[in-house]
Amino acid sequence: MTSEETQSVQLVVGSLLGTAGVGVLTWAAKSLVGEIRSLVEKVARQDERINVLAVELGALRRWRDEFSVGLPAQVRQTVELELLRMAQSGEGNS
Repeated sequence: MTSEETQSVQLVVGSLLGTAGVGVLTWAAKSLVGEIRSLVEKVARQDERINVLAVELGALRRWRDEFSVGLPAQVRQTVELELLRMAQSGEGNS
C-alpha cells in the first residue's frame, strides 16, 4: 500500500469514526435531555405535593387556633352553666 493509499484509508476511517462519534454524541445528548425532562417532571410533582401539604398544614393551623381559642370559652361556659344549675338545684332544695 502506498502512502497515498494509506492516507486515503486513514481519511475514510477517520470520517467514519467522526460520523459514528457524532451519532454517539447525538444519542447521548438526546438521552441526557430525556433524563432532564424526567427529573423536571418529578420535581414538578413534588412541588405540587408540597403545595397540597402546605394548604393542609394551613388548615390544621387555623383549626388548632380556633380550637385553642374556642375550647377555653366553651369550658368556661360549661362550668358557668353547671354552677348555675347547682345553685338553682340548691335553691330548690332549701
